[in-house]
Amino acid sequence: KLGIGLRLESPDPRVVHMRRFSRLSRGFALRPPPSTVAAHSTVMAAAGLGGAVGRRRWRSAAPLRCWSRGKSAEPYSRYDPLHAKHGPAAETYVPPATEARIRSLQQQIGKAHAAGKYDEARLAAAECRELALSHFGPDHPVSASAVNNLALVHRSLGERERATALYREALVLYRRSVGAEHQSTATVASNLALLLRDSSVATQPAAEGATEEDGELGGRGWTGESSADGATRGGGGGGRGGGEDGVAGGGLANGGGGAAGDALQEARSLLEGAILTRRRLMGETHPEVSLGMAQLATVLRAQGDLGAASDLLERATEQLDASRFAAEAQAGEGAKVTARLGALLAGALNSLGLLRKQQGRFAEAQSLYTRASSLYDTCTSTSSPDAVVCRHNLAELALAAGDETRARAIQLDIVRRVEAGTERSAAD
Repeated sequence: KLGIGLRLESPDPRVVHMRRFSRLSRGFALRPPPSTVAAHSTVMAAAGLGGAVGRRRWRSAAPLRCWSRGKSAEPYSRYDPLHAKHGPAAETYVPPATEARIRSLQQQIGKAHAAGKYDEARLAAAECRELALSHFGPDHPVSASAVNNLALVHRSLGERERATALYREALVLYRRSVGAEHQSTATVASNLALLLRDSSVATQPAAEGATEEDGELGGRGWTGESSADGATRGGGGGGRGGGEDGVAGGGLANGGGGAAGDALQEARSLLEGAILTRRRLMGETHPEVSLGMAQLATVLRAQGDLGAASDLLERATEQLDASRFAAEAQAGEGAKVTARLGALLAGALNSLGLLRKQQGRFAEAQSLYTRASSLYDTCTSTSSPDAVVCRHNLAELALAAGDETRARAIQLDIVRRVEAGTERSAAD
């Protein structure tokens, strides 16, 4: 009765289940509701086509319109929002070579950046941005992701003006494509804020002897990858980037005036907005919220508001410590999650130690630095940039306390760590 020529139409494409972002972008994939799956099974049986129909993938059948998911060679659905610009009229959608090239370039960027090959990463990121903008257009998360990642590479190269312009562009694109209340938008806002912080602090005279640094607070700052942003996924995440390189010099009495003061104020506003977004999306005690609080504290410290910075860092370290303890207690949590939380906690402890030194509380600062150094050694590696920064802060603290012998020993240890890391990189 149904007939072999019957076609099943997909439900309203706006009614979708949110899931992990695809390998290309923060797009969503469709999952057909159980009722539609049951109807499809009925049609298959009536048509004599047979075969089981799983809930995670509908198998292709000539007379039926179907969804396709997963890492298969099956065609994408025209109803997938990632390819919504192609319209719902056609039967199936085969990804063009451009999208495969974008995906390949994203992988190249990540690998080259993690290996410190920033010029190579810049070339791949520039090509990825151009392809994404021409293929998907500006109002698409893939394009926003490509611009953000190019900004990250320029920042790693020390090209702050170019990186700032690109971060601003990425922020506009994310707001247009996914909205202001989105994790990716919050990630890029944080990236821009921390770059503004670093740029403004770099133009200010540091207090005499103030050479300590905040470590990386938050990982990569990539968007549009399975790990990030993001998000991830923030991202999460290993490698350097995401606008969390150290802020040199902690001795500013105030935020400075003129352009530097304006930049710090803008950074503060961006971070406060990102924290509010993450609280609404993830909850008050989520590690991403704690991370944002620790990042905001570094801006407040640069503005000279040590009291507010201290309160934020204390809350951030308490929440990150609790999150790490909970992750260790969860049998299903992987080692990468625990290591990620440990690295975030170490960064917050390092920043709090720097603040305590500014306040003249040297004993507390030494305890915080020591714990942060131990966590970095466990969760990253003894020669990682963050571990080296933390050891450097310990040496500076020893010098400030008049213990030159201990400071010298720590400095020699830093040299050994860097040499060992260089040898391992050469071997790899």
